[in-house]
Amino acid sequence: MSTGVSWGQQVSLSAPGKSRLARSRSPSYFKAPGLASGWPLPLPQQRQSHPPLHRGQAVTTEYIDYGESLGKSVTSNLPAPLRDVADACSEHSAFDVVEFRRISSDSHALIVDVGDGTFDAKNRVGIRRFERLALAYNPVFGFPWEVRALRSDFPVTMHQNHVGPNSPRSLCLYVEPWSSVERVWNPHSFLGRVLWWLRETACENLHQEDQPLEQLFFEPADRFVLPEDYFERLTETGYRIVFDQRPFACRGRFLYQARVVDDRSHPGFQDGKWIPITIILPPITHGCVEEHPKHLGDLLQRLDSRGARISGLLREAIQDLVPEGQSFDWPAGKTNKILLVLGISLKRDSKTERTDVYGFAMDQHFGRLGEDLGALIRSPGENKWFRNTGIMEKVEPLNVDRLESYPLTPVGIRLMPSKQEVREYSGIADSPCDFNGVISGLGSLGSAVASIWAREGWGEWEYVDHDAVEPHNLSRHVSLGPCVGMAKSEMMSAQAASMFSLKVSDSSVPKAYVRRLTEDLQWLEALLEHKDIIVDASTTLEVPRDLSGMDRSARLATLFITPSGRSSVLLMEDQSGYTRSLSLEAQYYRAILTNDCWGTDHLEGNSGSLWVGAGCRDITMAMSNELVWLHGSILARQLRLLSDKEEAQIKIWDCDGLSGAVSAHDIQACKPIYAEVGDWTVWWDVSIEDGMSRLRNDELPNETGGILLGFVDQKIKTISVVLARPAPEDSTATPQEFLRGTAGVEGDIDECRRRTGGIVSYLGEWHSHPRGCKSDPSTHDRKQLDYLENVMARDGSPAISMIVSDSTISVSLGQQTTTVELSFFTLEEGKI
Repeated sequence: MSTGVSWGQQVSLSAPGKSRLARSRSPSYFKAPGLASGWPLPLPQQRQSHPPLHRGQAVTTEYIDYGESLGKSVTSNLPAPLRDVADACSEHSAFDVVEFRRISSDSHALIVDVGDGTFDAKNRVGIRRFERLALAYNPVFGFPWEVRALRSDFPVTMHQNHVGPNSPRSLCLYVEPWSSVERVWNPHSFLGRVLWWLRETACENLHQEDQPLEQLFFEPADRFVLPEDYFERLTETGYRIVFDQRPFACRGRFLYQARVVDDRSHPGFQDGKWIPITIILPPITHGCVEEHPKHLGDLLQRLDSRGARISGLLREAIQDLVPEGQSFDWPAGKTNKILLVLGISLKRDSKTERTDVYGFAMDQHFGRLGEDLGALIRSPGENKWFRNTGIMEKVEPLNVDRLESYPLTPVGIRLMPSKQEVREYSGIADSPCDFNGVISGLGSLGSAVASIWAREGWGEWEYVDHDAVEPHNLSRHVSLGPCVGMAKSEMMSAQAASMFSLKVSDSSVPKAYVRRLTEDLQWLEALLEHKDIIVDASTTLEVPRDLSGMDRSARLATLFITPSGRSSVLLMEDQSGYTRSLSLEAQYYRAILTNDCWGTDHLEGNSGSLWVGAGCRDITMAMSNELVWLHGSILARQLRLLSDKEEAQIKIWDCDGLSGAVSAHDIQACKPIYAEVGDWTVWWDVSIEDGMSRLRNDELPNETGGILLGFVDQKIKTISVVLARPAPEDSTATPQEFLRGTAGVEGDIDECRRRTGGIVSYLGEWHSHPRGCKSDPSTHDRKQLDYLENVMARDGSPAISMIVSDSTISVSLGQQTTTVELSFFTLEEGKI
């Protein structure tokens, strides 16, 4: 410390000069709500009443000699920003320039006396109304400005930055990075921020009630990363971690990554490797940020002052590293790299809010450390240290002075995030996340969606895909080059398991199956027995159709990207499982056919065998990874948000390739209806039934009718009706008969095939019967069915006829007919 005129002189609170207490001439400021926000905002100047000053009473103040004096007048060689701050100080009633100082070749400081009479001079914190500060500027630093309090006994408070021993304390004025602060920073606001910090600290308002608890020690540079479940598994037999891998280096900082090892196969102590000693402390009350302890004795004393006595815990932790009956063998003249890990729970008002983890490194002899703590005893004449089994009865009171020979170097300790923390970071902690699901199809879209859900911790998933990663997949797949040849399901499982874990154990790896989902129904039934949801991203028609006929409780959601990459689709069954995927597929096609705005080219390029035409599996298909992740993100989020809703969902998103705008189309899912006719099951829904009834009512007393459009699945023996068209213009209708015309029919069928990639086509005919007549086929209807059956038999397809009456509808395939009652359901106006 300096005792010269500049640094150690006695200063009176009534010292002459402009550096007097700021009273009516100095502006007041709104109280900032916290360091992350709340810039000082000037209020209109007004005369304020402050406690009287104790004039004439001299107070001796010692200041830390910080840097090399440059005087007060020579400023031409100083950085321009520092000169600007000096000019602002000259204009401010609360600041008096003392001199300039050189801190280093790149760093200079403006020494100022600051006077502020707006807070209690006898505040408990110890902030004085007169303080001498160094306003330091270093353009090389990431944050170029720093404020140092030069008073040697300036108190340790919250919101200070870490400094070295015997250095002036550093005030933490900003929590934002300089890249944000510099946008609004100016010399006058900087001085206002200094006054705000002093005043709020003196008034004990700097740390708000709703602000996170202040950590115990300042944040160091070098860091060690531990497994997410380290403290939970610490007491397990055989559980050990080692730091035997080369650390990662980034901008002068080193990061050491722990590795979980098998205690039986890994050597306990290795030359040059870290020995972790872990202690979990009882909760302590949060307070000011502490300077890092200089040595082990200092650490114990500081924790004791907070009510946490750790000497006994430290002894036990050291003993645990030396099993009973075994010894720690190490040359007496050789040190060990020791990592002390402290788990400290912080409480506020007797309630524990957070657990922080701190670390300190020592380059000391582990055996001698244990010996000085009474945890180990040395074998006479040998470099062997054994566990002191009689420690509880024989150990003498700990001599803290002896521990001053163990200097500590602070290091940062980080734990890998737990699944709950991952959900909190992702903003989904309030969403239902604990369920079991299956993802089928781990291609470009499936792997993107699976990766998103794994990274945000949504659900517990198993993965199914029969394919392997091919070289061409890498352009739009989450896999990397070394994964070529690996099964996609196994690749996804390994990636999900290692996303937040330092060690992947067999029990933590999600199950992966290298097979098609529906190739073995017995196996599939066992797989889905305890599952809540199935997500099919296989891009095939077979999976959702096969699953539609299964007796299962798991809800099915199908998602895919259209061939052009412009659109994505989500079809999700209802919670009850009544509205199955087969019905949603038909209703999705109907939306395409009836919407000329987006449906015209929606499935352009579809080949009819895959949802996305040739599909992402086609090596020649061109689709950017941008579109995969755009739609993958939308689908992943929307499926998550919609999964807890009971209703079935049909959602379509269209992206404008030029503007980037995304349009959402919500299609109302209708209640399905079916009829068993011979070996076939015919499916339609209340929208089709309602449409035919409306057309019938509009034409009464005449009959009416039209063609039926839909698709046939020969494997599962289903016929899905998509649309019942109105009568062509050249049709003939009377109360006794209906003869469908042909005007526009061929073009209608061709356009239907084009829009749906050839999936939806002509199925058969429908017509109505007059009032009072049943829906049973008449003799004339039977003849028409015979003709229709012969025509359709050329393609091997069944011929269907549907007849609607007052209260029933009949479904005929050939000479077989089934009649069901009408639902009398009317949709809202304007919806399909």
